[in-house]
Amino acid sequence: MAQSQSINGTIRGTISDASGNPIVGAKVVVTNKDTGYTRTLVTSEEGVYIAPNLPLGLYTVAASSGAFAPYTQTGISLSAGNDLTVNAALKVGSVSTEVKVTADASILETTQTDLGRTIAEVEVQNQPLTSRNPYNFILFQPGVSGHPNNENGIPRTVNTNGLVDRINYQLDGGVDTETDRYGLRLFAISDSYVKEVETVSNAFNAEFGNTSGIIYNVITPSGTNNIHGVGQYLWRPEAASACPSLQNCAVTTKPDLHVDDVVGSVGGPAVKNRFFYYAAYEHLKRANPQALTITSANQTLLENDGISSSLFETAPQVQRAQWLDTRGDYNINAKNSVFIRYNYFRNTYPYNTNAGGLYALDAASDFRDRAHIIAAQLITTFSPTLLNEFRGSWPYRNEAHINSATTGAGPVVTISGVANFGGSNGVGDRFQEKVPSFSDNLTWIVGKHQFKYGVTFQRNDDTQLQDIYTQYTFASIAEWLSAKNGTSPYLYSSLAASIGHPGAGYQSTFFGFFAQDSWRLRRNLTANYGLRYDQYRAPAGLPNAPLTDTQSFNTPLGDFAPRLGLAYSPTKTTVVRLSGGIFYAATPTNAWYTPLYNNGLVGTGSYIASVSDSYGSGLNYGSSSATDIAAIAAANAKAQASGCLTTFPASPSAISTSCIATQSITTLSHNFKNEYTWNGNLQVAQQLGNNDSLTLGYVLTLGRNSIYLRNSNLINPTGYLADGRAIYSSTPSATTRANPNFNNITTAYSGSNSSYNALVASYEHRTSLGLTVAANYVWSHSISNTPEGYSYEFSGSVEDPDNPKRDRGNSGVNRPNSFTLSTTYSPTVHFENKTLNSIVSNNLFAVLGNFATGDEQTITTSTHLNGDSTSTSRPLNVGRNTVRAPNVAQLDLRYTRQVTTLWNRIKPSIFIEANNLPNHINAVTINTAATTNSAGVITKAPTLAPTGASPLEARILQFGAKFDF
Repeated sequence: MAQSQSINGTIRGTISDASGNPIVGAKVVVTNKDTGYTRTLVTSEEGVYIAPNLPLGLYTVAASSGAFAPYTQTGISLSAGNDLTVNAALKVGSVSTEVKVTADASILETTQTDLGRTIAEVEVQNQPLTSRNPYNFILFQPGVSGHPNNENGIPRTVNTNGLVDRINYQLDGGVDTETDRYGLRLFAISDSYVKEVETVSNAFNAEFGNTSGIIYNVITPSGTNNIHGVGQYLWRPEAASACPSLQNCAVTTKPDLHVDDVVGSVGGPAVKNRFFYYAAYEHLKRANPQALTITSANQTLLENDGISSSLFETAPQVQRAQWLDTRGDYNINAKNSVFIRYNYFRNTYPYNTNAGGLYALDAASDFRDRAHIIAAQLITTFSPTLLNEFRGSWPYRNEAHINSATTGAGPVVTISGVANFGGSNGVGDRFQEKVPSFSDNLTWIVGKHQFKYGVTFQRNDDTQLQDIYTQYTFASIAEWLSAKNGTSPYLYSSLAASIGHPGAGYQSTFFGFFAQDSWRLRRNLTANYGLRYDQYRAPAGLPNAPLTDTQSFNTPLGDFAPRLGLAYSPTKTTVVRLSGGIFYAATPTNAWYTPLYNNGLVGTGSYIASVSDSYGSGLNYGSSSATDIAAIAAANAKAQASGCLTTFPASPSAISTSCIATQSITTLSHNFKNEYTWNGNLQVAQQLGNNDSLTLGYVLTLGRNSIYLRNSNLINPTGYLADGRAIYSSTPSATTRANPNFNNITTAYSGSNSSYNALVASYEHRTSLGLTVAANYVWSHSISNTPEGYSYEFSGSVEDPDNPKRDRGNSGVNRPNSFTLSTTYSPTVHFENKTLNSIVSNNLFAVLGNFATGDEQTITTSTHLNGDSTSTSRPLNVGRNTVRAPNVAQLDLRYTRQVTTLWNRIKPSIFIEANNLPNHINAVTINTAATTNSAGVITKAPTLAPTGASPLEARILQFGAKFDF
């Protein structure tokens, strides 16, 4: 949802005389140096001026009054969301005695009450960012921990106020959040058009909403009065990548992770001080091959049985992505300014799914992603004290999995533990979303008050489809051959087939409004208070659905969220901040979509026909003895006589319902309410110098009404485990199921609670002497009652349907210690020796550090100890998230060397960047599988060894060349 201050900033201050007395009616002119944009103001009775909703950039503030000498301060850098204070003390004198000062505003924002920071352009453009993915910057703000994404998606397992992935992604304050699950971005962002990133993680004002976690807002550049731009080429050769973590390259060939990335941008004036243009383009080519783990012995057997050897080659996973950004900014007149922006994204990713591992090439599918955004903003200044901002956008995304060049015609053949081939079960799914949205915000300054009123609207037009496939599973190669050659065409282990095209199209509406006030109670005390209301209106249900909860959905109507913040400055260099309130999260639309398609109506929704072979179990299909052959023939005859099994390799168009096991479906509780948190934080910020500050704070977040999933269709337990868990029958009937027409019914409820306590320390050195530093340390503890439902990660049912609180324990994102560092350094020297001066100057060093406690893990057993197949069981007396993966330590480095300067404008440079320079193995998952007896007692403890290929990269070097102008 669009926010009013998300792509603008405020400059305010007090104009006084030399004795500190306020000057009433002083003229203040605020001018953007880059675009010529000007705002003229007059000070109030307290000598105060406020200039809200200013375009970002470098500013000059000029003040004048009567017999006083004019005052001008230049070099004021305004970033997104900044509320800068620029005070001036005028001296008696004439125009000829004008006072000119070059200085930035105070590093402390004396009216700020939330927790967050703005990541400046020098960091965005020069840091060794993993995969050049700007979304990874979310990890480098106060109070946040997680793992970067080595592609173009979101960071992983992000701790946001003790909850997983609660992030409101924005682009220039407009919608950039995918609605189906918590924590997904809608539009991929190129770092070719990121000017800076605004992040707010706790206790923000009423104008911000729709998340119980954090705001992450990417700001795009605009043109200026000077033509400027960048041309860049980045290259990652095969030899520059270390062997992927936890992969034995002595056994499997080291994958070729090469990258070719071309970036270009240009901006400038079409009409000086009036109309500006900006355009950027990026083309990325990135390889990400996955190792094949089908054994050579099994490969030989399959080749001898007619499977082409070419299907066992490494999948040629070479992603090709393109970004386009165009933007026009127009200062229509002194009272109106507008911008219009268009973005396009195209991603073609062959062999994206079912590649590597036990998958042959004909089991793979390609990924195709297309997205567009058109957006605009109009700021109208009715008077210096009355301003309006209107913003609208229309994002559209269409992603799907389609056949690859080698995808088989089907059906899918799965030989358990051996190989998958013949066709793909990953083709046919689609996610399509259109999100027309707008917001309007009115700012009214009255005396010591800065009132703001706003309304937001967002319509989500969604279509989701599931994969279409037929899949046969066999226990061995011999069984598959028996079916293939016609000896036993019915005796597979199981058959799963899509009937129709499961999915749903639906529409939901999100809207809200807010009112807030920034009240300057005293010169050193500001109160920010307000009230926000949001409504997340559900789509229509299915009137003929078997369950009443799916026939219509409840829309919660009580989402009122009061906010209060105080900022107090006991001294000029100290600010004490205290803030809190209620923060509602937007409903993840999969809470509606899943019941809509998994509805229990035969022939619609997610109706996946699944039949199993119970006739030939235990037979030796590899035997040639007359006894075994006769037994197989007899079992085959029984299977055929049942009338339920389809002859391999046919793809059934319909299967009798009498042959299909009772379905398991999904629904949403009719008493559903939206998740919210009580957030509060106390901060003390101390200015250490003109460009340094240290902030210490305490954060408390209490989560309420979080979604959890529970099997609501189990009754009459047959017994109990020693720890009190009920044991249920796995056979659906009137005595074991509350609704005997269905097997499991996974119901989404609201009501899970969580708590998060954190101590936060943040140090910032604003750019001076070529150095920029931002360091954040967090000590925290996160507890939640249940696994989280409908998040991108960790979504699963509670272990005990009778007592969901049995799952209370550490949250999956509980990381007691987290430290991040972001720094750039460009030394400036003035040696008399020109050669030495040239060698030491024109260098830029950038470092990113991400160090954290390892991820929480849960010890599990593959046996469903309580008979509930919708959840994962833990052994007796073992809590949720009680063991950890190893600590994560990633240090990235970039070195840039400017080669020369051409024609006083063009600055060519070369650079090298390294991700995970020490090549530390950052494993985030470990083997937690325990073996238990039927009573749930551990008979074999898990190894807790790191498993699989780590999603965090081993050391990677990249080389590049660019020119700035």
